[in-house]
Parts: sequence; C-alpha cells; structure tokens
Amino acid sequence: MTTTDSGYVTSKQITSRLKRSAGQLDAVLRMMEAGRSCEDVLVQLSAVKSSVDKAMKLVIARNINNCVDDASTPDPSELEHALDLLLKTK
Repeated sequence: MTTTDSGYVTSKQITSRLKRSAGQLDAVLRMMEAGRSCEDVLVQLSAVKSSVDKAMKLVIARNINNCVDDASTPDPSELEHALDLLLKTK
C-alpha cells in the first residue's frame, strides 16, 4: 500500500488506483468483445479484483487515520466501526 511520506493516504492516491482499476475493467470488456479465451479474461478479472482490493485498503487506511487524527483521544466506537469496515472487505 502506498502512502505519502507522512504516512497518510491521499484522495489522489485512491483516485489513481480506481482509475487504474477502471482501465483494467475496460480492457476486460474489450477482450470479451474480441472473443478472447476464458482463461485470458479470468486472468485480467483477477487483476481487476486485486486492484479494487488495493483501493479498498487505501480507503480503509485513510478512514482509520482520520479516526485517530480527529481527536486527541480517539473515539473507541469510531475505531470499532473502522475495523468493522476492514473485516467486511475480507
């Protein structure tokens, strides 16, 4: 997972990852239209899934950072919610 030098995830990083995922998905659609083999399509779909998973991790990392930074003493319920989001993505 990439972060800035300060350790924080930026909206630009998340957006960049999602654009990459969208490009990969567009490539899958072109492969389908071209009649590429199931194996080729599945390999690309796996790459799309991995890319989306990485974007989700960036969003979660940003959410957790925000929970910790928003208060001098983090709210346990907000941290618990952030962790619940993490577990739902597994």
